[in-house]
Amino acid sequence: MSEIHVVRSRGKRKILKPVSRKQIQDNLIEGVDGEMINSQHMLISMLLPPAVKAFFFDLENELSQLCGERYRHSGETMTRWGNQSGSIILGNQRVSLQRPRVRDTVTGEEVIPMTYARFQDPNIFDDQIFQQGLKHVSQRDYEKGLPKIAASFGTSKSSISRSWVKSTKKQVETLLNRELASLDIVAVFIDGKRFSKLGVVIALGVGSDGRKHVLGIYQSSTENSAACKSLLEDLERRGLPERDLLFVVDGGSGLNKALNEKYQIEDTVNRRAFRVRCFIHKWRNIAEVLDEKGKKEAAPLFWAIRDARDSTVAKSCSDSLEACLKLHNVSALKSYLEAKDDLLAIHRLQIGAKLKKFFSTTNPIESLNSLLEEDTRRVKSWKNSEHFQRWLATACLHNEKRMRKIQGFRALPALKVRLQEICKQEEAVDKIGTAA
Repeated sequence: MSEIHVVRSRGKRKILKPVSRKQIQDNLIEGVDGEMINSQHMLISMLLPPAVKAFFFDLENELSQLCGERYRHSGETMTRWGNQSGSIILGNQRVSLQRPRVRDTVTGEEVIPMTYARFQDPNIFDDQIFQQGLKHVSQRDYEKGLPKIAASFGTSKSSISRSWVKSTKKQVETLLNRELASLDIVAVFIDGKRFSKLGVVIALGVGSDGRKHVLGIYQSSTENSAACKSLLEDLERRGLPERDLLFVVDGGSGLNKALNEKYQIEDTVNRRAFRVRCFIHKWRNIAEVLDEKGKKEAAPLFWAIRDARDSTVAKSCSDSLEACLKLHNVSALKSYLEAKDDLLAIHRLQIGAKLKKFFSTTNPIESLNSLLEEDTRRVKSWKNSEHFQRWLATACLHNEKRMRKIQGFRALPALKVRLQEICKQEEAVDKIGTAA
């Protein structure tokens, strides 16, 4: 048996002002397993119950060494002597509890177990270690951060960290299995993102109420058509509308191929969804091959296409831009003509300036990708696919709560109706032509 150290009672103790059990419960967050950490105070409140449980586990082990097993006379000189009110310090807070008493049968003195005495020390909470752990947790690095936090509480690192790692796994299930029909999605942004050697395709949706939702993720090394189509089919299985959606894309060939195969985007007779191109991505492509004089002349004409009040004005600006690009760089003209129809398509939606500006770029999903990169920047390597998706899903759901409603969202129901008209209108025109 290892050597046991005990602390002898030194008479009357100072009266404490402990935190009651009810006060602890009032500070807890409902649904601990699925909630994210919002502040240091919340984190401490959430860790108190498992820390107290771990304390009693260690205390009972020490009592077994001092007094032997409960209800068994083992001949030890120490004996259990009932319970009395007490408190311990966890996370710079006093927690009230009933502590067991121990008495030395030889001297008649009360003995305070080392485990209890150790948790009477206000300095046991190491704020520096706690802050280091908190930084890891804020970056979703639970496996590294929580042992530090547990250590700052004076408890075993495994007593707390396992439950938190388990809770992050639930984020993957929540993201990949939640029902989408109730979100009433009107528009979808899809983009690929690489994290070190791993890649993923992410879908961000906009509901008719203006809220943004991370619809799903699909791990793939590249943004190829197979991965995009698999993601779309999974979203549809979970409730994404089968037609009358607006897709905002950056021009990736894999994504466009998947949209054509699934929604017949370029088929004016059978199309089931509508596509617009990101103006920012296309301008970057054009500007890369232009000289300074060409950029200066082409830029106002290009952005005038988006800001035009209607399709007629946009077409006029487009003609002027074509003439400008033909004069400066034929390659730039070819790049523009490749996306011309998708750039002009935004005016067919008949939406206001705020929505037109919002849906003319892929900035919303680019912003999400930047936040995900920020959350995972400390990761040096991924253990496996499960590890990667667990962190990514947790970060997606966390950042989803930070997203604001889009400006001009009150016009989204009208946009939804307009999308239905566009798809049905072309089908009706085809029927009239056939009958004639």
